[in-house]
Amino acid sequence: MKPARISLILFLTLVLVILVAAVAARKWPTRLANQQARQENQEIQSLPPVVSSIKGIEVISAFIDEKGSANITVINKTEKPIIGLSLSAGNMTFSDDNGISQDIPKILVAPNHSYTFQESITNIKGHGPIRVSAVFYADNSEEGDDTVRKNVHDERERQREKRIRAKEKNQLYEATPNR
Repeated sequence: MKPARISLILFLTLVLVILVAAVAARKWPTRLANQQARQENQEIQSLPPVVSSIKGIEVISAFIDEKGSANITVINKTEKPIIGLSLSAGNMTFSDDNGISQDIPKILVAPNHSYTFQESITNIKGHGPIRVSAVFYADNSEEGDDTVRKNVHDERERQREKRIRAKEKNQLYEATPNR
C-alpha cells in the first residue's frame, strides 16, 4: 500500500474516532443530568433528617401524613414570641411568617410552645437534610441564614407595598361618585 493511502485511512479513522467521542461526550452529561433530575422529582416516601440551625428552636417530630404533607413540629425554647419561621430543603425555602401578611404581625409561636409546619411533600426536592434556617421574633430580632432572612424581608416589603396599593385603590374607588 502506498504511504499516502495509509495516511488517508489513518486520518479518516482519527476523524471518525473524534466525532464519536464528541457525540458521546455531549450525550453523557445530558443523560446524567436527566437521571439526576428524575431522582430529584421522585416523590419522597420518608423525610430526610430535620435539624434546627437556630439555638432555642428544637425539632421535636417530623413525618409525612396520609395526605402527602410533611409535618415538622418545632418547639420554641426561647423566651421570645416568634412571628415567622423558615425551613430550607436543598435550594427551596418555605416560610410561615405573619410579617408577610400583616403590618403588625400576630404571634406564630409563643415561648415554650410548639408549632407544626406543613408543606406538600411534592415541594420538597433533594435528599439533604431539611433545616430550620431562620426565625423572626416579635421584638424585631432575628436569627439564621442571611440569604433566607433577606428573602423573607424582600417578600414582606413586596406584600406590604401590595397592601398599600390595594388600600389606595379601594379609597380611590370609594371616593369616586356614582355615575
